Amino acid sequence: MPGKALEADVCVVGAGLAGLTAARRLAQAGQSVVVLEARDRVGGRIWTQTSAGGIPVDMGAAFIGPNHDQLEGLAKETGVGTFKTFVEGDNVLATGGKVRRYRGDIPKISPLALISAGQAIARTSAMAKKVSPAAPWDAPRSAEWDAQSVRSWLTPARVPTKTARDLVEATVRACFTSDLSEVSMLSWLFLVASAGGVEALMNIKGGYQDSQFDGGVGQIPDAMAGDLGDAVVLGAPVTAVTQQGDRVEVVSGAATVTARRMVLALPRALASGIRFEPALPGDHALLLHKMPAGTEVKTVVIYDEPFWRSDGVSGATVATDDLIEVTLDTTQPGHGQGVIGTYSAGPRARTLWALPESERRAVLLKMLTTRLGPKAAKPVEVMEINWSEERWTRGCSCAHFAPGVLTQFGRLLREPVGRIHWAGTETATTSFGAMDGAVRSGERVCEEILAALG
Repeated sequence: MPGKALEADVCVVGAGLAGLTAARRLAQAGQSVVVLEARDRVGGRIWTQTSAGGIPVDMGAAFIGPNHDQLEGLAKETGVGTFKTFVEGDNVLATGGKVRRYRGDIPKISPLALISAGQAIARTSAMAKKVSPAAPWDAPRSAEWDAQSVRSWLTPARVPTKTARDLVEATVRACFTSDLSEVSMLSWLFLVASAGGVEALMNIKGGYQDSQFDGGVGQIPDAMAGDLGDAVVLGAPVTAVTQQGDRVEVVSGAATVTARRMVLALPRALASGIRFEPALPGDHALLLHKMPAGTEVKTVVIYDEPFWRSDGVSGATVATDDLIEVTLDTTQPGHGQGVIGTYSAGPRARTLWALPESERRAVLLKMLTTRLGPKAAKPVEVMEINWSEERWTRGCSCAHFAPGVLTQFGRLLREPVGRIHWAGTETATTSFGAMDGAVRSGERVCEEILAALG
């Protein structure tokens, strides 16, 4: 049954941070907008749920860093506050069956491994400084770096100790939620350059995990959608886009929108399910199939209290040889219960998810008791999500580029196709892959459309 017919200056497809930011800024500039969202909710890879005990729980993106200025500004605009991620006490490294507690950012590993890891980080940062986040394909050694995967670069000759290689590997795997063989070295350097260094990606305090949102980050897209009102249409997966003359027609089951311009603010791979008329140019069509997202399983474990804090532990743990590599304290202020977020990425996430639920739970609790002690064996609630199973996301937290993709197709990331414009954190030149990057992409595409409309 055909949906309702709507007209607007701009149709935005996707009600995540990128799409809603674009719609918000366009509306503030006096343009009429319609936002079509396939899900029955807004937020995209942001999803704040409520636990059985009434606690807001971020099951998707959750953190903000000190340099995420655009996201911070949007949070203030929508009245959402932040709080520092808990880092007091010892961190835990549990690799190799040994539980090592340490303070700060430097784990208790052998001096040789520390030197090796430090040299690898310094070398990566130096290489990244030669990569422009706006055009990584133009770097002097872009062809060389894009021809190899991070796996092929991370050799004993470059990083002599296995412990150091494991730590670097865990960092890359956490960022791209993929095996290192799937990610080009240029893609990794692009991410590092857009973040301002490897340390920003690795560190909690002062890094990408520095702070969280009081009440959950989902309040931001909810507030933006509330301001847009009936302009946001949910349950409206787009099936066809037709450009003709000075208009573009966007078809979904819930509504058909005729507009002067449109924004595609959804994972690029999902756009391959849309029928374009005329068809997308060949290279643009190929790019849709060359930007897959990885696999991330996020599990949130809720306890009667944050017992690890009184035990002198921060809640931040890592084990590079575990199916669940990373945990962080995601306890919300003003609530008595304690919350630990756990993260499994790439091939390890797929292995974990292939287990029956009871076995996944056993793996989870064994990991937590090993790192946090016997009190971790008795949570009051466990919530989990595999983002690759989400139909309208198909992976988290962002797309990655395999060897050869950036140098061949990267120039098309932000290039409009007629009246079609692209947004999303994957199109950002700063904070690529982060929520801040999504916001920046929405603001960039707004300016782009306003200039096109004159």
